[in-house]
Parts: sequence; structure tokens; C-alpha cells
Amino acid sequence: MLKYVGILILSLLSVAVHAESYTTTSDLKVTSVFAGYENNGAFFEVDGDAGSSASCSNGAIAVDPARSNVNHVLSVLLYANATGKSVDLQLYNASCLDGHKVLRRIKVTN
Repeated sequence: MLKYVGILILSLLSVAVHAESYTTTSDLKVTSVFAGYENNGAFFEVDGDAGSSASCSNGAIAVDPARSNVNHVLSVLLYANATGKSVDLQLYNASCLDGHKVLRRIKVTN
């Protein structure tokens, strides 16, 4: 019985850890993309305020390999940058990676 209680507690903690809120910002243009880092992460910049209440100090936005498939996100970023299409971003509200806001989701629009 004690074993099952421990599993239940760990499951609930796991849900709480991943239940972080996020902010969505629309109609931004990807202005630059940075890749090739040792930890397999990537970074990018947009032409406006990407939102998020995280108090991160650096301007570029991080693609965290622990939270996203970096190759998929890079494909979307490069497509949006090359075509000039706008993107909608969701950024985590309480997370920074090396001082950068952290991407949750990206959507190409128009």
C-alpha cells in the first residue's frame, strides 16, 4: 500500500511541475535563428515584444531541448524567417534558460 501512495505522490508532483502557465503573443516576425550549440538547444529573435512574465535578462528566445523537439522547431523557425510569414508564440511564464525566455509552442500564420 505504501508503495502505491509513493507512486501517487510522485505522479502528482510530476503534473504540478509541468503545469506552468504561459503567455501567447501573435503576429511576430522571426528576424534571426541561432543553432549548433553543444546542448542541442537553439535560440531565435523576433521583431517585437514576445510577452511572458518571466524575468529573463537576454533578448533572444530559447528552444530548450528538455521541453521541445529542437529539430522540429528549427524547421518552423527557418521556414518563417525565409518566407517572412508571421508566427504566434507561447512562452513559459516562470522559466528562463541561460537568461532567455523559453519557447513552449510556435505557430506559423498568414
